[in-house]
Amino acid sequence: MRDLLLWPYSARRARAHALTTAAVLWAAGIVIFASGPGERSIAGRIKGADFLQFYTMGSLARTGNTAALYDLDAFHQAQVALVPESSPELYPPVYPPHGALLFAPFSQLAFRPALLLWTLITIVVYAVIVRSAWRPVAAALPDAPLVIAGAAAFPPFFYLVQYGQGTILILTAFWAGWIALERKQSFLAGMAFGLLLIKPQLALPLAVVVLACREWALLAGALTAIAVQVAVVALVLGAPVLEAYVAFVPTIVANADLLEPKPFMSHSIRAVTRLAPNWIGVPLWIALSAMVLTYVVMIWRSQAPVRLRVGMVIVASVLVSPHLIIYDAAILALPLIWFAAYVQERSDRINTAIFGAGIYWLFVMLLLPSAAAVGVQLSVPIMMWLALQTARLARPSIAAASSSLDAVAAVQP
Repeated sequence: MRDLLLWPYSARRARAHALTTAAVLWAAGIVIFASGPGERSIAGRIKGADFLQFYTMGSLARTGNTAALYDLDAFHQAQVALVPESSPELYPPVYPPHGALLFAPFSQLAFRPALLLWTLITIVVYAVIVRSAWRPVAAALPDAPLVIAGAAAFPPFFYLVQYGQGTILILTAFWAGWIALERKQSFLAGMAFGLLLIKPQLALPLAVVVLACREWALLAGALTAIAVQVAVVALVLGAPVLEAYVAFVPTIVANADLLEPKPFMSHSIRAVTRLAPNWIGVPLWIALSAMVLTYVVMIWRSQAPVRLRVGMVIVASVLVSPHLIIYDAAILALPLIWFAAYVQERSDRINTAIFGAGIYWLFVMLLLPSAAAVGVQLSVPIMMWLALQTARLARPSIAAASSSLDAVAAVQP
């Protein structure tokens, strides 16, 4: 069993596996995109399936037909009018209205060129962010080919591109927030984190950290960014659009389970607890999420490096999200680089071979449908293990932070 857990034994073998996986995945992706009848792939699905929703939202915003943004029937009619072959696809408009403004320029193009442009932007931004995250830790992770191959073979990134999803915006928000925090610009970091409004379910751990740790500059920045986004929507699209979205949110929440994908596409604690009846599953999800968030707050209060603290927030965002599909896990690209480097720098405290194997098996479980055999993706417990092992390394800084808090409390009148 230990031999299996330590697979693939060496960085050289891991690099070869990553290169092979990347080559196979992207060759298949190119074939899927380039072939098939019209806008449908050879698999029968619409190409860039999720981009279709963004494209439709953008077109409605650009043409002034904002009343259809949160009307299911009208939205579907507009979608089919833009891409007739998408008639069988039904996408409830679950994204906030500033998403429509963001994608309005893309709707000036035909669907396929617009999708291709968004795909190129996604790939370029992902590459820039991965390089930026790796450079400060390159001394601990000097194997650049392995990092590049791993980034290219990362299954969530592949799905992000294939679905034409918008998670690159979330990755950018976390990355920009990290850059600002490294420069001790907490207000600007908060403004960057405010961009998470496009997928607010991924902002829950950050909200807990801000309130629990009294990060008021972060809060001020985030509220400013949110206010600007809301004001721009009200100014350009009109206040009724905001009212329609707010009125539609309860429908989204009430039908959340219907929006869940097949089990092999889900990678969060909630995906595991859904195996139990709601009266057990929901409290269990809350309890496990509370445990994860407790660790995140402890790390944030510690003297651990900024990248480690932000990385823990990102991992928690994936784990505790009530709705997470594999392409949203693309945000893990940042913490996986940072955690691997942190462990490498402290190799005397943990078996780096085991940790590296854990990252390897996370890749495998993000790619293979283990849910077909056990009902849930094994990526979830692996993610929790990686986060806990990294948190264990930060214990000295956590202890130091706790001692400082105790000393402050002791002199309080």
